Amino acid sequence: MTTAAGTPRKLSTADDRRVELLSAAREQFARRGYYGTPTTEIAKAAGISQAYLFRLFPTKEELFVACVQRTMDMTREEFTRAAAPHAGDPEAALEAMAQRYDELLQQTDLLLGQLHAYAACQEPPVREAVRTGYGRLVETVRELSGAPDERIQEFFAKGMLINVIAAMGAHELDEPWARALMTGHEGC
Repeated sequence: MTTAAGTPRKLSTADDRRVELLSAAREQFARRGYYGTPTTEIAKAAGISQAYLFRLFPTKEELFVACVQRTMDMTREEFTRAAAPHAGDPEAALEAMAQRYDELLQQTDLLLGQLHAYAACQEPPVREAVRTGYGRLVETVRELSGAPDERIQEFFAKGMLINVIAAMGAHELDEPWARALMTGHEGC
C-alpha cells in the first residue's frame, strides 16, 4: 500500500496506537479530569474513532487508569535518571530528584493529571492505581536515595506542597502568605 506521493504507507500497530492514545488522553484528562472528559474528545485528539478507542481500552476507566500508571511511571523514570549520578549521597540524590520534579511541573499536563488522579480516587480502580503508583514512587525514592523514612516523608510532603503552589500559581504572587509557602521553593 502506498500514499498519494508514492511512498510506502506505514500502518500503525495497536500498540503504537495505544501509545498515541495515552498521550492524547493524558492531555485531555489533564484539562478536564476524569469526570469532565468525554471519550469523543479523546478519540478526536488522538485522530481515531471512538469505536477504535474502545477497542484499545474497553472502558473510559481503563484508559484513565492507564494514564495514571503512565504518569507515575514517567515520574519514577525521571527520578531514576536524576538520582543516578548521586548514588551513595542521600541528600544529593534527593536534591536532584526534587530539582527534576520542579522541572517536570513545568509540563502542566503532568501536574493537572496528578491532581485529577487524586480527585478521582473515589473510583476503586483509580484509587488502586494511584496507591500502587505512589507506593512504587516512594519505594523508588527510598532505594535511590537510601534516606531514612523521616527524610522520605519530608521529601514527599514538600512535593505535595509544590503541587499546591504550582496549581494555584502562588509562585506568581507577591503576598506574605505566598512568600511564606515559597521559601525554599523558588523554582516552582
